[in-house]
Amino acid sequence: QLFKCAAENTRRLFPPVVRSMNDIMKEMFARDGMPQEIAEMMIAEIPPEQTMWVISNEKGINGAASMLYENELHELAESLESDLYILPSSVHEVIAVSSDMGSPEMLAQMVVEVNMQEVSLDERLSNQVYHYDKDLRKLTLATDTPNKRLDGIVAEPPLVYDAKEKSR
Repeated sequence: QLFKCAAENTRRLFPPVVRSMNDIMKEMFARDGMPQEIAEMMIAEIPPEQTMWVISNEKGINGAASMLYENELHELAESLESDLYILPSSVHEVIAVSSDMGSPEMLAQMVVEVNMQEVSLDERLSNQVYHYDKDLRKLTLATDTPNKRLDGIVAEPPLVYDAKEKSR
């Protein structure tokens, strides 16, 4: 019962928000003083099937948990008419893209690069990409990308050990 109440209260207090990256970029350009017509011309060049969607909450703080709200994922997948890949951006948000955008391995490489260069350690989630199947309405791991330390060395031991390998 406690878990059920926590899930309901979290959703009520921090409602999920799904916004296109295009809209977010237009707002950023406008705040920086760019005329709206120019911002719209720049964004119009991005094909709809390559649009990225930001999933967070209304506050934009600790909103990555919003990826667990299945209704929002399903509505987005239905509107795109495809499955989704979910890329952890930070504890504050995740990015959803159509599964037609690229392979999960290519997207995972992008996540790794952004994590290593742009995301502070205390705000990183993982280097994994997740797959949302719109027909099964199921979220699963799409990759098995190792997490790395700041120096680029794998930070976690592999999950499967060689039986001949000496114990650590």
